[in-house]
Amino acid sequence: MKQFFLIVFILGNIFMIKESQAQVARLVHYQGFHENSDGSPFNGKTELYFSLYRSQQSQKALWSEVHKNVEISAGNYQVLLGSQNPLKLSFYEYYLEVKVEGEEVAGPKIEIVGSGYNYRLNFLFAAYTIVWLAIFLYLLSISRRQKKLISELEVLAKGKTI
Repeated sequence: MKQFFLIVFILGNIFMIKESQAQVARLVHYQGFHENSDGSPFNGKTELYFSLYRSQQSQKALWSEVHKNVEISAGNYQVLLGSQNPLKLSFYEYYLEVKVEGEEVAGPKIEIVGSGYNYRLNFLFAAYTIVWLAIFLYLLSISRRQKKLISELEVLAKGKTI
């Protein structure tokens, strides 16, 4: 019975660790360039609208957020995507569309790729979980065999046959 509770305890902790890792904020640092209609670099503050799509042709955004009062100097700006509206997407390949306040048409969708490191961490965590679970089960089986051997030795010590 103790072993059952120990297994439940270990598995519960594994799932809690997995859930706590899933709640880590995911941010993407993005640097962009914006120019005026005459082609000169924009200077000042503006509102930027960001949307992520699954493909270049997609019309339905998977995620979007607005950054207000973004400082643009010599046309350059930088933002942390996910800081206004959490990114709850897995990090694969997406297309980012940036729209500037007051402009009718958004710029072309830009392909962005999440870090392969983030993508592989889920597989690495699963592999470690399986390895530790296998080690635990192996040690549990050794413990059971050891108890059986001890009981057999006690019987032999008393002079009885098995």
